[in-house]
Amino acid sequence: MIGRSLNADLRKMKGTSVILAHLLIPIITSVIFLIYYFFSPWNENMKVIAFYQAIGAGLPVLIGIFTASVMEQEQNAGDFQNLLSLPDKPAAFLSKLLMLLVLCLCSILLTAIIFGIGFGRIASSDIGIMKGCIFAAVLLWGSSVPLYLWQLILAFQFGKGVSIGAGIISGLISALMLTGLGDYVWKYVFVCWTGRVPYTYLQSVLGETSVGEWLSFIPGFLIFTGISMVYYFWWVNHWEGNRISE
Repeated sequence: MIGRSLNADLRKMKGTSVILAHLLIPIITSVIFLIYYFFSPWNENMKVIAFYQAIGAGLPVLIGIFTASVMEQEQNAGDFQNLLSLPDKPAAFLSKLLMLLVLCLCSILLTAIIFGIGFGRIASSDIGIMKGCIFAAVLLWGSSVPLYLWQLILAFQFGKGVSIGAGIISGLISALMLTGLGDYVWKYVFVCWTGRVPYTYLQSVLGETSVGEWLSFIPGFLIFTGISMVYYFWWVNHWEGNRISE
């Protein structure tokens, strides 16, 4: 059932702006940063950290937009009748979650590869950046899972306006938590994990903080993600459509 649902969702996405955005945004973002870094006087470590800070803070906004697009597609196809008439709604919603996570992973890895290759050519010193870029990208993607769960709930329950608005607010909070204000509380604020986790990891790799700093968030992440997943499927089983008129 999940396989059929995933295949159906991918077919629906063909030719849409969602897939195109997952391809173009990594290319454009990486190229812009690489062009700027070619002339920038910043030190090499700060350049890498700032790049992941930027994409980590921006990802919550994009998640809000993409989940809203997925919801709107179902809403336009008969006011969710395709979903509501399915005998196995959890499989359909799991399919949408997996599809968005796969697209996100491919997009983030593409960003890391382009940036890693480009930065390796313009860097004034050999800092062996590719391995760190790839692992930071995987951490960024993993820390986005709770965001996708809650943004899908918001989108299908309250509409695209709420989902996009929540994404923008999450992005602002994520950016704020990259400052000194987030030094002690970031582990408990899940909307900032996409920005703070790769940032803290790269600090440890580049010798600016201890390894234990970024590892310490894992227990809280696992517990919160597990609770979020349980609630997500509970909500799916009780969902009866979006009653919000937009």
